[in-house]
Amino acid sequence: MIKLFAYTLCLLGGLAAIGEAAASTMEFDGRERTFEMYVPATTPRPLPVVLILHGGRGTAAQMRRYTGFDALAAKEGILAVYPQGIGGQWNDGRPEIGILNRPAAETDDVEFLLALVDNLVGHGLADPKRVYAAGISNGAMMAMRLACEHPGRIAAIAVVAGNQPVNAECDPQTPVPALFFHGTSDRFIPYAGGDILQWANVDRGKVLSANETVGLWRNINGCTGEPRKLRLADGTRKGGLVVDKVTFEPCAGARVERFITRGGGHAWPGAKQGPAADDILGPAGNDLDANVEIWNFFKAQPTR
Repeated sequence: MIKLFAYTLCLLGGLAAIGEAAASTMEFDGRERTFEMYVPATTPRPLPVVLILHGGRGTAAQMRRYTGFDALAAKEGILAVYPQGIGGQWNDGRPEIGILNRPAAETDDVEFLLALVDNLVGHGLADPKRVYAAGISNGAMMAMRLACEHPGRIAAIAVVAGNQPVNAECDPQTPVPALFFHGTSDRFIPYAGGDILQWANVDRGKVLSANETVGLWRNINGCTGEPRKLRLADGTRKGGLVVDKVTFEPCAGARVERFITRGGGHAWPGAKQGPAADDILGPAGNDLDANVEIWNFFKAQPTR
């Protein structure tokens, strides 16, 4: 059963003449779930849809402001959707989620996200063949779980500041194009793998290293070639960091690419962070625009 605010019903019914932003609710599995979205004025519809998933203890509204993805969505004609996890947490497949947030652990977020997409498809907004997922941290791991379990529904994923949980299964029978962004100085999801939030007192589980995570998806996607590295930025300009782009070719099934920000933190590259956020998360850097790179990668992939 779907329940939407009346204002949003107008948008979903195709009555909006200009691009609009909207907050919505949806009943799923006996619980009211919320999400925000940006509906561009672009016609014809249906539109490609990008699910943009917040990190642990985050909100859809925060993720929207932080990434600034709406601006790109307006320019490129993308339906940008920001779902909200229960209590700010996604059930990304880690058993430890229950320690952090029992309601989140008991929630089937994979099915919620698919139901949300189905709702948007049913209203003529979203193209079911162009469904993409991008996330940061807990949201990045959720994007991987979505692709692991339903690879036929997801045309590509983007993983920002996230690694594969060691206790989460991932054996999709269909390759999924995957793009990764890792900061080598990430204090939350360690680049070298191991305990999440190593300095915290709560068990949040363990993750593979960034290299192992990318290697997992190389195997899934049949990328047998040696890494090819291109230095995109040398870190000499103010606020800049050293950035490398790594590609793997050939790939028999689907592409895998990665960006490595040397000295980068637990951040969305190109996001406008203040000094306080830099102190907590580590620098995002301004030589790489994750929004642009994500969309360039997504739109270059075959539709499902």
